[in-house]
Amino acid sequence: MRTKELSRRLGVPKEGRLLLKKVLGKMVTEGKIGRTKGGYIHSAPKETAEVKKEPVRAALIKGMVKGGRILGKFVRTGNTGKIIPKDDKIPHIHLQAREIKDLRNHSLVVFEISGGVSTSRKIKGRIVDVLGKAGDLEVEKKGLLVEYELEEKFPPGAIRELADVPDEIPESELKKRVDLREEVIFTIDNDDAKDFDDAVGITKTHSGYKLLVSIADVSHYVGVGSEIDNEALGRGTSVYMPHMVVPMLPERLSNDLCSLVPYKDRLTKTVEMEFNRKGLMVDFKVYNSVIRSAARLTYSKVAARLGDSERVPLEERLITEKLFIMNELYQHIRERRIEKGELNFDIPEPDLIRDELGRTVDVVRTQRNLAHGLIEEFMIAANSAVAEYTRKAEVPSIYRIHENPDEESILELSEGLKKLGYSLSASGKLDTLDFQRVINMSRGRPEEMAVNMLILRSLKRAIYSTEEKGHFGLAIKHYSHFTSPIRRYPDLIVHRITNSLLKHGSTPYDKESLDWMSEQLSRKERTADEIEREAINLERAYLMKSYIGQEYEGVVLSVLPFGMFVEVKEVFVEGLVPRDSVANWRKRWFDVGQTVRVKVTAADVEKRRITLNLTS
Repeated sequence: MRTKELSRRLGVPKEGRLLLKKVLGKMVTEGKIGRTKGGYIHSAPKETAEVKKEPVRAALIKGMVKGGRILGKFVRTGNTGKIIPKDDKIPHIHLQAREIKDLRNHSLVVFEISGGVSTSRKIKGRIVDVLGKAGDLEVEKKGLLVEYELEEKFPPGAIRELADVPDEIPESELKKRVDLREEVIFTIDNDDAKDFDDAVGITKTHSGYKLLVSIADVSHYVGVGSEIDNEALGRGTSVYMPHMVVPMLPERLSNDLCSLVPYKDRLTKTVEMEFNRKGLMVDFKVYNSVIRSAARLTYSKVAARLGDSERVPLEERLITEKLFIMNELYQHIRERRIEKGELNFDIPEPDLIRDELGRTVDVVRTQRNLAHGLIEEFMIAANSAVAEYTRKAEVPSIYRIHENPDEESILELSEGLKKLGYSLSASGKLDTLDFQRVINMSRGRPEEMAVNMLILRSLKRAIYSTEEKGHFGLAIKHYSHFTSPIRRYPDLIVHRITNSLLKHGSTPYDKESLDWMSEQLSRKERTADEIEREAINLERAYLMKSYIGQEYEGVVLSVLPFGMFVEVKEVFVEGLVPRDSVANWRKRWFDVGQTVRVKVTAADVEKRRITLNLTS
């Protein structure tokens, strides 16, 4: 395959492709791999590949194993047995008879490496945990935690620190802050949310609007270098899966002391923004505050209230008035942001429907409404204001950057869109308005999903950086993450930097430390995204076991050398159509967005994979 395809398969981000090319070039020179005249990378000749086989195997295992532990399925073979690792790049682990006593066939086990690879090619170590029967949904969920080294429990040192945190806020601390407890401020979140780290309030002024965005002041409770802080940095982010959350912070902080629950005094950092009547931010200020949330609203309830013309109950009247003012401001902000060229994709996300026993019974498209957009825009405004605040102070900080797509990606995108009947210049400098024009043209048409996916794949991934390069997708010059310190460590960093500016003290970080943390936290975010995706795939595969043999209409998401991924429209899952299952693969042509008929032929819970076959 070509270098670009190889980089995709290996999960190399676009910014790392140049380094990958250099590494591959060196490997070609050393005879470890080969390259055809057409530029395709291939495995080295057999006699070359077998040179120094044992060191290569040992290096492979060392490089692939996370935390010295291997997750795999035990399979009995006569009087002995072996472990087949989940990661198929790791060789099978052969066990002796004494090692498998009382071990059930097809158990999902955790094998801990103790000494690399012996001269007899046996991986040294021992089984340290038996999770249950491989393929069982609950067992596979446990395996996912092991595979990605997710630890639900917090270390003893962090728990001891937590015990010293008082339940009540000292009066001395309240006096240092702007008191917003009499303001009508409330949270708007998902129905099942447990940690509320942002609250909003609004007032109409003679010149426009005053918007308050108050964010939980986690920095007050978590000191730099504390046990809790070190653990939070190591986690980097909360990981959200269909069945659970692995939080960045202990529950007492995330769901209690820092959570902006109704009718409780909570410490916050507030971004107070002034907007004119057209929705343009004309001024802002940041300060430490204390609030008392007046209500815990949900997206569905807010959308229903804004769309309800009937009489509002007296006890909800004031909050409802605030919601209508917020909607006014939101509509103005959206108009301004559309003018600037913010990319507005319509990429649906899966929502798992469960029965009364908690079992997944369906996968549907997540329903978004006006309230989602309203809160997103208010958080974007606050993040942008804080980025401007730290930038003007000329202190080292972490920014959320999204760089412009490179020329190679634009060329590929232009060719892909052309097949779907859309034009996008591959030469000259493109901005978000060019992309949004194509997105808008495709709305409501059969190829809409394909257009959205092609454009999304052409973009670089947003990352954290100390270099302020702006956010291409949002069409914003200065942007940071500030509004979710309960679940994102970069936000906590920015809170601390903001705090040092408010108190006219020295910043707690130097640029070198922030550079390291930016790279670390960008990597943690990518891993969290991967875990969340794998958790969804696990649930989807389990659900589709009941649909084997069923035929559906699907849409092609991507075409790769080994087959193509197709989204099943009716059930909203995606599966692989293997190349080998398609007659005359080389003579057939498939495009992203093409509609096909498929049959579900397999649903492998262990591999979190659904296999489809074409029926037409």
